[in-house]
Amino acid sequence: MPVPVGLKQYARQLGFPESENLARIFEILLENDYERMVFELLPGNESELADKTGLSATQTRAICEKLFTRGVITQSVDRPGNYRRFPAMIELRDATALWPEADSEIFVLWDRLLSDETPALIPILEKTKAPPMMRVVPIERSVKAQNTVLDADSARAIFREASLISVMPCVCRLIARKNGRGKDCPAPETSVCMQTNRFAEGILRRGVGERISNEEALRRIAAAEEAGLVHTVRNNVKDDMIMCNCCACCCTGLYFVHQLGYPQGLAPSRFRATLDESLCSGCGICAERCQFHAIIVNETASIDIERCYGCGNCSTVCPNDAITLIEARPPAHIRTT
Repeated sequence: MPVPVGLKQYARQLGFPESENLARIFEILLENDYERMVFELLPGNESELADKTGLSATQTRAICEKLFTRGVITQSVDRPGNYRRFPAMIELRDATALWPEADSEIFVLWDRLLSDETPALIPILEKTKAPPMMRVVPIERSVKAQNTVLDADSARAIFREASLISVMPCVCRLIARKNGRGKDCPAPETSVCMQTNRFAEGILRRGVGERISNEEALRRIAAAEEAGLVHTVRNNVKDDMIMCNCCACCCTGLYFVHQLGYPQGLAPSRFRATLDESLCSGCGICAERCQFHAIIVNETASIDIERCYGCGNCSTVCPNDAITLIEARPPAHIRTT
């Protein structure tokens, strides 16, 4: 099944112009010619789309609401009411996987697209040096005392200061479980994928998440740390943020790092782990905890700094306080756009 002609350019933008899996996903999400017509003529608000398509305002509004609910389209953060397509495959996948009426086929298709077709994109990503969408932020108590000016590096600060917070199910874990994986995932049962401010507004508008208080957000951050998950946030400094809490068994960012051999798929934090060998007992707890496979243990632990993303998981479980995080990159490491 080829990608429909009118969607070829969009499929090419996503990186999969000839994908039969993506073609079938489009077929499921865009059920008729009217929906495809509106989708192909994006971006625009309901009035503009009605003018472009020749449909009535009522018809256009119904189609936009239906596609928004399915996660096929989104609204611009900066221009509420202006609909647009998702610019990246992962964003489209995440939004549509949360469609309440999605059946098992769409989860299989997204899984196939990622595992079977994404590897071919890696040489292109390496050549274009595409910046990663997400970056790691450290667990704060793992950072040396003299480096406590965390600001944008602090998961707690981001959510303590947010005016609106939502939380939704983790799409990566949802897709993994729908495809028979992730049964031993350490993630807590309560959702720990959170959004702030205008991103939270979009999640709540779609009805695919719940609003939580700042205090509850901080509790869930602590639960994610206790489970050994890695805090990852959007790779910029803004008031509107998304935070995932990732594991190596389910999550796409770590899949790019490990299975696809593309470490640039996830930006490290500004910190890296350092070991005081005189304090290390060689217990191996840090190696078991590391989601990046950056630690091996013989008589004492050894940290591969090329693999270390500065999450701090190793430091928080070390019984001898032999591992801490030190600043390895300047504040300019974090994007501001």
